[in-house]
Amino acid sequence: MDIGSAQGTASMAASMQKDTFGAQLVTKTLDYMNQNQSSGTTNADYDFQTKVLSAAGIGGNLNINV
Repeated sequence: MDIGSAQGTASMAASMQKDTFGAQLVTKTLDYMNQNQSSGTTNADYDFQTKVLSAAGIGGNLNINV
């Protein structure tokens, strides 16, 4: 492995870590915002929001083979 490919691999790994963190942040934010604090139930929009984001590859559903 030469230096260029090693740097590219390290850059891709860092990018994937940022993507994973971002996906986790979005998921936790949706969980928090869509929970009824008094009864513990979720809003009807939550299911729609998570399915739309999951279809876009957000929320831990990234299918990447490295």
